[in-house]
Amino acid sequence: MKTKLLHVACLVFSGMLFNQIDAQEYQPITIQSGFNADVIANGTGPSISSTNNDVDGVSYAFVSKDFLLNTSSSSLTYGLPINRIINSAVGTTSGLSYQLAPYTSNNTLRLQNTNDSGTLTFSTPIAAVSLYMLATGGSGDCTVDVTVNFSDATTQTFTGITISDWYYGSNFAIQGIGRININNDNLESGNGTDPRLYQIPLAINTANQSKNIQSVTVTKSGAGGIPNIFAFSADAYSSCPAPSNITYTSGMTNATLSWTASASAPSSGYQYYYSTSSTPPTATTTPSGSVSAGTTSVTLNSLITGQTYYFWVRSNCGSSQGFWKMKEFTTGQVSATYSLGDINTLYDNGVPTVTSTTTCPGNLSVTVPAGYKIKSTDVSYTMTTAGNGWMAEQKSLLVCLTNNTTEAAVTSGSGSSTGTYSYNRTGLAIANNLTGNVNFELRAWRTYGGSDCNADYNKVDNNTWRVTVTLEPIALATNEISASAKERMAYPNPFTDDLYIDHAENVKRISVSDFSGKTLKVVENPSSTLHLNELRSGNYILTFTMKDGTSKSMKIIKK
Repeated sequence: MKTKLLHVACLVFSGMLFNQIDAQEYQPITIQSGFNADVIANGTGPSISSTNNDVDGVSYAFVSKDFLLNTSSSSLTYGLPINRIINSAVGTTSGLSYQLAPYTSNNTLRLQNTNDSGTLTFSTPIAAVSLYMLATGGSGDCTVDVTVNFSDATTQTFTGITISDWYYGSNFAIQGIGRININNDNLESGNGTDPRLYQIPLAINTANQSKNIQSVTVTKSGAGGIPNIFAFSADAYSSCPAPSNITYTSGMTNATLSWTASASAPSSGYQYYYSTSSTPPTATTTPSGSVSAGTTSVTLNSLITGQTYYFWVRSNCGSSQGFWKMKEFTTGQVSATYSLGDINTLYDNGVPTVTSTTTCPGNLSVTVPAGYKIKSTDVSYTMTTAGNGWMAEQKSLLVCLTNNTTEAAVTSGSGSSTGTYSYNRTGLAIANNLTGNVNFELRAWRTYGGSDCNADYNKVDNNTWRVTVTLEPIALATNEISASAKERMAYPNPFTDDLYIDHAENVKRISVSDFSGKTLKVVENPSSTLHLNELRSGNYILTFTMKDGTSKSMKIIKK
């Protein structure tokens, strides 16, 4: 009989005051003030230099995916998203997301002692049917009381709310984000499943749903672990219902965004906004453009290859506008999906490592178009158990055969039961700068059941293994820079810190890249002065995207 030691954790929307049924309007909430600790290591350098506290009282903090111990460190394959957006993994709230505070400042409300209390004030008060709190407990389960403060000075209190320990709990919004010991910089991956941030629903009473929520006060109400409150989101009400189901198709320098019309079609169509920054537009932000009533798509041109963009769309009901809805997309991507059948797993009674091989891997090839190279790699797939297999016994590794480079660690499943586990890793550097036909291999193991290669206990499901590479242009040689560079578009050249742009009113966008093709800075609708004081001395390429759709490039030299 199979036995195993189990982990034990340390301890549609009803219209306001009437019976109108509306779709859920999930909105991330920006916190204006109230965070009291920075527990997320980011940037380059020792973790203590970018944090001022820990999550758990024993020196462990979170890490951002861009954290590096030093300039020669390998990129992390785990961590909190660089763009600070967490798309909730809770299945019952599809489309709900959270916006974390900047990693460079206080980003959590940390309540170490019983009766410690703090108030998080919202940047924009909001009326809601439900609030969703993003939180975790350090060093054990913990209990809090939550008081919702309304604009009319009334309140609603939730008592005895349990927050699970950051390892092994359920109802998580995100998992597998890793951690670091800020005393010795020891990194822990969490085996792809831990630590976790949890989604905690707070249902607003019907009588309070028409009131704007200004802030939320959280108090540690019992013993146990340390509560850390990171963000809130809301199921909000709007008389101008939002569109839904935003999708996209992208090319090298363009993308078409489409969406499903809102329940009651807005009389004045839709407004949209896009940016390379994940900072969401506010209700008063000037849109990038609009489409007329009945139109549910827009094509964006003159985009940068390999750049991640953030697109928002909202209904325009004439006298009012709805909430912005967001979709992230990246230009210049090529994908391949494995469709030759299930991929077997190899039995390994130990723990496979990045140097382990199998006799039954899956293989995929991605063709990079001429003139481009790979900037990063994403991989996704599902693995399903069978017989008496468990999801926790699944192990897998992506390998680039073209340059014989593997991921930094083997990825593990989670759960002491049968089922299907989804895997999704982004921003991998294993194939960077490769061109032409690039070959990948997915190696999969199981740590229980039978021998050799088979699908009797665990397998990779057919038609789910997908490799997506993000591309960037191969940098032009100096003698290939557009002849238009001879035209004076920016001066002086060489320059010290600032460049002055001729006829800036004709320029839609300026991008600055180095000679490897890496984009260093993008400025939309530039003024006549371009500040480049952050660049080191050296040679760069300045690319102008003009409002008439043309593009011009020139070599610039910073002294």
